[in-house]
Amino acid sequence: MLPLWPNQLLVTFGAGHVAFVYRAWLTNKVLAQGESEVNVHSALAWQDALLTLERLLSEVSLSTNTSLHISLASDVVRYLVLPASSEHIAHADKQAYAQAAFREIFGAESLAWAVAFDDAIPATPTLCAAIDQSLLDALHSLALQKSMTLKAIQPYVTAAMNALSASLKKANGMVVIVENTRLVLVSFQAGACTQIRAQIIMPDWQQQLPSLLSRSMLLEEDITPEAFVYAPAFKANTLQPMKDWQIKRIGIATNQNQLQSAYAMLEVMV
Repeated sequence: MLPLWPNQLLVTFGAGHVAFVYRAWLTNKVLAQGESEVNVHSALAWQDALLTLERLLSEVSLSTNTSLHISLASDVVRYLVLPASSEHIAHADKQAYAQAAFREIFGAESLAWAVAFDDAIPATPTLCAAIDQSLLDALHSLALQKSMTLKAIQPYVTAAMNALSASLKKANGMVVIVENTRLVLVSFQAGACTQIRAQIIMPDWQQQLPSLLSRSMLLEEDITPEAFVYAPAFKANTLQPMKDWQIKRIGIATNQNQLQSAYAMLEVMV
């Protein structure tokens, strides 16, 4: 007999790191957890990560019909922002527009990607994400193999910005999201995302940040010199001041205890 309330498997999946928390739906009690760095050997960045996730899950006893929720790190997602339009664009037309934009930037490789975008209102830029369709298919197959119900797959950046929406509602400036292997810089004007860039993170990302913010100022007009930093794995670290920039830490209020560094990206899901 299937359980009335399925347990939840929460996963952050990236080319360089995989982590999961398996918890009881009603009590949020952690039943199991696991994480691992990934040694990338295959041509596709996500293939070794998938094998790592399969290995981690093979060590866990999952209940039938477990609910699976996955957030994808920025090393397996590509982003772009479509400019604002004064008129409503039908979903199918915007889909074609987004796919054409990805192809212009990334070439024929993008033909194998699944493209999704937010429901931006007219006169607002549209954030788009592209994910290898083969990765999506593989995650669906894994859920089927483990008798799990796949509830959601979404980019980590999207999950983070949704969780931080109260802080970003009227944001002007740069939002800095610190992941395990990527530093993501998102430009905001009046609470709307206008540009996004993902950069390989350095061991001391705070030393890396001033040059990246300065570059953003050169590439974009009218950026307010204010940076909102979301770094869940570095809550104990003091943010270093930067010349000409106002730095503000933002975070998510949860009832959970502070997650260990390896699991910090799961915060947006718990």
